[in-house]
Amino acid sequence: MSSDIAVPYDRTAERPEAESLPSEVRALIERELAGPIVSAPPAGGGFTGGFAAVVTAAEGRSLFVKAAGPDKPHVLSSYRREAEINRALPADLPAPTMLFAEETAGWAVLGFEAVEARPTTLPMAPADLDVMLDAWARAAEVLTPVPDALRAAGIRTLAEDAGDQFHNFTRAASGQAPIHRAVPVDRLDELATLEQGIFPAVAADAVTHGDLRPDNMILGPSGVLICDWNWPAIAAPWFDTVFLLITAHGDGHDAESLFFAHPTAVGVTGEQLDAVLAAAAGYYLDRAQQNPIPGVSSYLRRHQSWCGEAALAWLATRRGW
Repeated sequence: MSSDIAVPYDRTAERPEAESLPSEVRALIERELAGPIVSAPPAGGGFTGGFAAVVTAAEGRSLFVKAAGPDKPHVLSSYRREAEINRALPADLPAPTMLFAEETAGWAVLGFEAVEARPTTLPMAPADLDVMLDAWARAAEVLTPVPDALRAAGIRTLAEDAGDQFHNFTRAASGQAPIHRAVPVDRLDELATLEQGIFPAVAADAVTHGDLRPDNMILGPSGVLICDWNWPAIAAPWFDTVFLLITAHGDGHDAESLFFAHPTAVGVTGEQLDAVLAAAAGYYLDRAQQNPIPGVSSYLRRHQSWCGEAALAWLATRRGW
């Protein structure tokens, strides 16, 4: 695979402008800024259609603000959950600090520290990938065992959260779902068997991010921060190491070596890795075939197709297909 067909992760977003926000939402933001908004360029990365921008007041104070209302119920529920999770995150986690989370006029509004940082783009520089993996290793250490506050916030195991979302090759093999063009039909039964092993493979007394992608990490002068803690789950953090490295594999990096050198991969067997790769490939490729979601970035299906093919390619290399 080559990054010339990959998703431009720094410019995938299709977001509303600050001027379109309800007056109550703008008033809440301006109260926190202690002044009127003079600048709010929408964040370029991400797939949801929620408002997200670094908003700046005339006096120079800035906040990173996310907001969603009842017109986008899936984003609204996601932002509400993000607020709940951020209140429970360990203080030493490498993540942006949430400064406030409130609701007004049916909208959820979250404010974070505005960090001088840059988004990840493809192709990824090896040095950038290294510091992202280091940040995830630090986060994984903080999240093992499951922090009490996160458990109290109601996070569940990955198996409970995902249900059958990672059993897509199984459905395809039984004729219940279409087969993506990238899937080798003669390997479909093998893929179905492999993906069945995902939940036993990642069972652990730890928390994983649940959606670790390059565009959910920002690189600043003081290090990498991991963003968008909407859906963490109780599972081994190496689950997300795999998902991050799927993008790296598609981008031309040696994902195999990077995975087994990562602290989260200690003790992971090849068969366990294959189970997660198969489940990831099936998830992405199944979603890539579905219709676009109203209010969500038009890049989402392209992202899912590209990542699914990258996961499948990594798995095929490992198994000698």
